[in-house]
Amino acid sequence: MGELLVRNARIVYPATRGFVIDHGWLLVREGVIAGLAAGSVPLEVARPVAGRQEIDAAGMTLLPGLLNTHMHLYSMYSRGISTGRASHNFLDVLQDLWWRLDRSLLKDACWMSATFSGMDSLRCGTTTIIDHHASPSYVTGSLSTLSDALGKIGLRHVLSYEITDRNGMPEAVEGIEENLRFFDEVHDKRQLASGMVGLHASFTVSDATLATLRKRVGSRDPGYHVHVAEGAIDEADSLNKYGKRIVARLDDAGLLGPRSIAVHCVGVDASERELLAISGTPVVVNTVSNMNNAVGLPAVREMLEAGIHVGIGTDGYTANMFEEFRNTLVGLRHRYEDPSGFWTQVQEAQIETNADIVSRLTGRSVGRLEEGAAADFVLVDYASPTPLNPGNAFGHVFFGMSADLVDTVVVNGNVVVKGHRVLAVNREDLERESQKVAKAVWESFDRLSWLPTSN
Repeated sequence: MGELLVRNARIVYPATRGFVIDHGWLLVREGVIAGLAAGSVPLEVARPVAGRQEIDAAGMTLLPGLLNTHMHLYSMYSRGISTGRASHNFLDVLQDLWWRLDRSLLKDACWMSATFSGMDSLRCGTTTIIDHHASPSYVTGSLSTLSDALGKIGLRHVLSYEITDRNGMPEAVEGIEENLRFFDEVHDKRQLASGMVGLHASFTVSDATLATLRKRVGSRDPGYHVHVAEGAIDEADSLNKYGKRIVARLDDAGLLGPRSIAVHCVGVDASERELLAISGTPVVVNTVSNMNNAVGLPAVREMLEAGIHVGIGTDGYTANMFEEFRNTLVGLRHRYEDPSGFWTQVQEAQIETNADIVSRLTGRSVGRLEEGAAADFVLVDYASPTPLNPGNAFGHVFFGMSADLVDTVVVNGNVVVKGHRVLAVNREDLERESQKVAKAVWESFDRLSWLPTSN
């Protein structure tokens, strides 16, 4: 791993208490930031070091790597796909598209989706993803396959498998075992991979499965990654079957807490927001996906007022976090009819809360520009037409910077993207191979009939 020295960079940390260094340097040792400061590199840092790699940023802007706290890597197979019928509600979307698609994935498809979607993420300046995976025809070993692919291209990742009863109890148990197998495999290894336990959603996970999960988790503290009240069907199912709302059910099962992630939360009420806040469970919103699925946008203002920490993910709709946090701002302003609202909140969600979420799950400081933090950062070829200072830095990131301007990406001190190209793969060869795999996935997708829920 060695050392990496970046010279002549404009270093921008667009946090609410961030900073701007107009001309500075950053030193990496053994995968962590060992120093950064304004001005030319001092002599004690500039001294020759065997094996050190150096980058002359030539005035490019150095930002912390972006973090995607809810992703579905396999969603790339939906590009250009035809379900053969129109979806009229959220359950239709799941049954017509996603549950047919995830059942069509085998090992090669999982590996390829991780590689291709991971490559897209890196090229967009994202250095960590928290992925929520499902492949009912290939459960055992699936998370290791994803991790192998992501590790080869150099993307930091937190993985979990989607436990669900919709394909029967034996597969639900297999999903539990895959989560725990992978969590144990990577726990405390100080590498690019970390693990959680994933559950699809309350309405496809029975009490029997939750009881089995609690027994098998034992003394582990993995954190839980679960869709919560994304569509109305989820909340209605919990009330009808269990006589309680979803968040109360998750709380009773011991699944809430600072290491867990409640995703979407479109339909939660005030009582559920209180439970999320008391337990310290962060909520991850996925604005564009929610709008695309016509399920509405969550009550983010009320969540923040309740003391909930809110992060931002893409739900697999895109690999581009620049696009997602822009749409989060305008989506919330539209929802609340407030043209000046949510500026600071979106900034905190993207730069600080996402970093807090990832740091808790990985056991190291990630997404920050400070000594001792993981050396995950990007160089953006951005020409600033107006003054750039700590007070307006996020405005420049928001309105001026984009994935297209990302030139270089460093993860764990290793240069993984240079000149907007992922170094570990040949993009043209990968595209050819991916299309062959996608053809087989789509053929399987077309053979599958309508898939009812079962729990």
